[in-house]
Amino acid sequence: MPFLSDELCGWVNEHLATLGVEDLAIYAIEDGRDDDARRVLVATEVGLLDYRYGPRASTARFAIGGRVLPWQAVRGVDLRVETFRLWALEHRTRWSLAIARPRFRAATEDPRLGAALADFAKVAVIMAEPSGWPPPGDDGGPAEETAPRLTQAAQSSPEEGLVPPARGGRQGVPAG
Repeated sequence: MPFLSDELCGWVNEHLATLGVEDLAIYAIEDGRDDDARRVLVATEVGLLDYRYGPRASTARFAIGGRVLPWQAVRGVDLRVETFRLWALEHRTRWSLAIARPRFRAATEDPRLGAALADFAKVAVIMAEPSGWPPPGDDGGPAEETAPRLTQAAQSSPEEGLVPPARGGRQGVPAG
């Protein structure tokens, strides 16, 4: 686990054992102005653990606080990669990950950290709902229409061909 002290790793592993889950991927970044503070995201089969670790009131007193977000609550997973030439035979790759909910951003040009970020993003994209895609209108690509299209019959006559909604059901569901 990059950037993680033995104490922090131990506490995260203790939490995972208590929850009865294993980590699928972990990624950590420096958090705030303190060099010892960390933001740690842990992907598990039941959800995303979002931790903040660092000194409290003094550098002798460290603490960790976190929450579990079910994968259905994770939104807008966006992994980007860019490779560019520095010289004739030398290149560099920059990896960046953004998550809309919970708000998270990380970027690196270090190959090992890039691999760790890509591994984490791969799990998050698969597990997050709806399929980890950013909301429509994101600058990453063309916006997709989210409202369902009505059939020609439903557009021309709103009363014809529709079943009245059942208690708690959706209104305007096509018959048949």
